[in-house]
Amino acid sequence: MFISVLQGEMTQDEYLYYHNIEMRFVRLPRYVYGFIYKYKEQILIAINQSLSDEKKKRTILHEIAHFELKHLDEELLEFKIDGLEDEADRYIDFILNN
Repeated sequence: MFISVLQGEMTQDEYLYYHNIEMRFVRLPRYVYGFIYKYKEQILIAINQSLSDEKKKRTILHEIAHFELKHLDEELLEFKIDGLEDEADRYIDFILNN
């Protein structure tokens, strides 16, 4: 469904509203670009406010990829996190290049 946003058929705000996702730009350590988490039934995306516009866009795509790939529904164990990060990156590369 996020492809609809990339193709201009839906705005990013419409996508976030439809999926009950709240996005905030917050102060984070330099090495943390962003993250997504679920609290009760609300999904929240935090993006490092000090990133360049280009890095913010890429980070937003990356965090939405976690949502699209249903990573929030999985029980995340520490040894799986690297694989999930790689999968999210491969997903956004795929949708951006097709």
